Amino acid sequence: MGFDIAVVVSTFERPEHLTKCLESLEHQRDVEGRFEVVVTDDGSRDDTLDRLAAFADRASFPLRFTTHDHDGFRLARCRNMGIATTTADYILLTDGDCVLPPDHLRIHLEERRPGRVAAGDCLRLHREASATVTADTIRRGDVLRLVSAAERSRMRGKALRATAYQMLRLPMRPRLSGNNIAAWRYDLERINGFDERFVGWGLEDRDLQRRLERVGVRPRSVLHRTAPIHLWHEPAVSFARNSAGTANLDYFRRAEWTAFCAEGLVKATDQPVTIPLRPRGAAAARRAA
Repeated sequence: MGFDIAVVVSTFERPEHLTKCLESLEHQRDVEGRFEVVVTDDGSRDDTLDRLAAFADRASFPLRFTTHDHDGFRLARCRNMGIATTTADYILLTDGDCVLPPDHLRIHLEERRPGRVAAGDCLRLHREASATVTADTIRRGDVLRLVSAAERSRMRGKALRATAYQMLRLPMRPRLSGNNIAAWRYDLERINGFDERFVGWGLEDRDLQRRLERVGVRPRSVLHRTAPIHLWHEPAVSFARNSAGTANLDYFRRAEWTAFCAEGLVKATDQPVTIPLRPRGAAAARRAA
């Protein structure tokens, strides 16, 4: 029997954050046996793979890992490689610096609709609060309590605006955010996934949205029901607010573009390194029973 949903987790040299993200997947409710996970790496040169192998030894879900040589910030390529490695018809994209609420996958499965892409965002923890997140915090489902009142208020306002945008059917609203997107494989394949010409931080998710909208796939917000919790870290070297002054912004603003990008999923399988991380020991025995 196939999986109902695949989770694609993007990462680069944040193994401690990634372990917490995977821990939150271990404690998802009401989806046992229904999901697979692919961690897609941007060429980490630290102990990320070792951490993944250790986690896989006790994981209760199938876990695989893809990587490539690091050559700048290539998140679009990471996500394409992750998508290409999955088998499920419905795909959830998130980042390795996010902890998922216990009902996150169940809610995304309940919210899926034909011709729609799930649009979300994340709740952001401050540095001090992020440092207090442990495996025990995640197991107890207590991470949400660490989110500030101001951040909760921000998300409530964003969720209300997203509902209004949907009613008005405004173009490019509500916006997709790469830490909380879910889409049908069929829809991603017919636009060829993410455009890998986006290198460096930003706009690959907005580009994906406009190309999905061109083929009739509209965003459907999940912010009123779920949002990952983002763990603090220093921003990426290529980060620029609103992508101001970047090559990505120039490329996004080009006059001519098509729904099917030239460098996307069809290139993502060109010599990827895919490493199965099969659960062993007690976890494997548990599933075999």
